[in-house]
Amino acid sequence: MKRTVLTFDGVARGLAEYGDPHGRPVVLHHGLLGDAGLPAVWDTLARGAGVRLIAVDRPGYGFSDPVPMAAVGDWTARLLPVLEASGVDGFDVLGISAGAPYAYALAAGLPERVRRVWVLSGLPYVPDVTVRGRYPEEAEPVWTFYREAPEAEVVARFAGAAERMAEVFAASPSTLAALPRLAAHGWRGPAREVRLQTRPWGFVPGEVAQPVRLWHAPADQEVPFPAAEATAALFPAARLTGQSAPDHIPSEATVGELFAELRAGGL
Repeated sequence: MKRTVLTFDGVARGLAEYGDPHGRPVVLHHGLLGDAGLPAVWDTLARGAGVRLIAVDRPGYGFSDPVPMAAVGDWTARLLPVLEASGVDGFDVLGISAGAPYAYALAAGLPERVRRVWVLSGLPYVPDVTVRGRYPEEAEPVWTFYREAPEAEVVARFAGAAERMAEVFAASPSTLAALPRLAAHGWRGPAREVRLQTRPWGFVPGEVAQPVRLWHAPADQEVPFPAAEATAALFPAARLTGQSAPDHIPSEATVGELFAELRAGGL
């Protein structure tokens, strides 16, 4: 794993590279409580698949400075300098959980450069009331809070839950390692992201013309499988596979399937 911090216009951007440095570029988007730090198995699998895996810290995560964003779609312009500095032209995108919208944003914003979209336990298209309707009824007040509450209140909610999050993710070393960095940024990264999730993304799924390959656990307690199905149906070319393990965090078997398909060169 190679960690790099790039600075553009005085703003730091963190990234980490895994796998084959001369392989097929895949830009990875971490989840809500993660960053570019990944378990060692990802490096091994990426290398075996001939993949140059580039994981980028979004603003307020890892080694990337917090900066405001008005919509998920703003991510494309913010990532372009990183792609140019990394010598990346055509590439695939990969989104994990809350990273999925940012993978979709690149596909919609850079149709001539993004080849395929890969998604593990992806956040659904929750700005759509029909998709949100696939969640339990008690989830709607939470979405409303994220959408309408002042940023300071959302930040305070994350800060107040820090100890509980450490307990919940005790079995995930990469998540535990990310939490202190999120706290160092004042929790502004995840607070911004949950506020943008339920607002218009700046594009719609129908604008993602590339093949979209998704894995999701039918027993996922964080993101209901019916919401993942409803989201997959919004893309022109999507294929969804159920993950046998019940967890929201992608299982090692699912990650292995992902890299097997990457190694094969397509969907």
